[in-house]
Amino acid sequence: MISGGTAISRNLKIARNVCFLSLLTLVILWVPRPVFSGQVVIDADGQFEFARSFMEKGDYGRAISEYERFIYFFPEERRVSLARELIGLCYLDDGKYTDARNVFAKTYRADPDSPMAKKALFLTGESYYREGVYDKAENFFGEVLERYPSPSLRNKALYRLGWTRMQENRWREASEDFKRVETESSLFEKSRRLSVESLKGEDLPYKNPTTAGVMAIVPGLGHVYVSRYKDALISFLLNGLFIWATVEAFNHDQNVLGGILAFFEVGWYSGNIYSAVNATHKWNRKVRDDFRKGLFDNVDLRLLSSGKMPAGLVVSFKF
Repeated sequence: MISGGTAISRNLKIARNVCFLSLLTLVILWVPRPVFSGQVVIDADGQFEFARSFMEKGDYGRAISEYERFIYFFPEERRVSLARELIGLCYLDDGKYTDARNVFAKTYRADPDSPMAKKALFLTGESYYREGVYDKAENFFGEVLERYPSPSLRNKALYRLGWTRMQENRWREASEDFKRVETESSLFEKSRRLSVESLKGEDLPYKNPTTAGVMAIVPGLGHVYVSRYKDALISFLLNGLFIWATVEAFNHDQNVLGGILAFFEVGWYSGNIYSAVNATHKWNRKVRDDFRKGLFDNVDLRLLSSGKMPAGLVVSFKF
């Protein structure tokens, strides 16, 4: 009897446990659960500022990628045209001038009369200026003056055109360009000073290459003319030794040796003259470069945009 009651009690306990687990399962299945997702939501403002942050840090490759992502996800956003222009500016600051010009050209062709086209034309000229292709830079800055004579862009183009002509040693033309910058422009004071300073380029202390070549008839003297005393000493000793050795060889009837030494001496001697003339040209280039560096021009081109104000081109010239 006792054994039978124990078995019944055990079975009832198991049944209660089964019912409890079943009820618990139903409760778990019935209670709503939060849905977790790995999806990342991208908004236009966040993506644009994310791209801008890389540009400001000088990580131009990443900035370009993020601006392109912005254009891809938000093709109807009002800042798409600005994003494209900032891509061109990233290429420009990264020294990839051809890529920058390709971007600016697309902007210009899309709508030649738009504000963005005006800036694209100006920035194309800037790309050639930074690349050192001054004749093409001059053409584009001149085209800006012809096509878009608005005061703001006109004054910037005149200022940049003045610098372009100074790079080509066209000092008087540069002075005239600086004089054309209008009094209302923020660049007026700098331009007025440069219109005077640029003319000093015509009176720089140049050396005459012809004079250097004539002086080099005495080996080393041509180098002394441009203050290259170490080169002058080497040239004097080298040519002097070869001339002495050649004369000694002929005096001792060693004609073959004398002929060989004379042959080499002709090369050293003509090289001495050529080197003196070349050193004079280098001297003059350094004089011009030092003069221009004294008129320090650091151009910072930034295209800025905010959520409330329209995009614009800010050009600052630092001295």
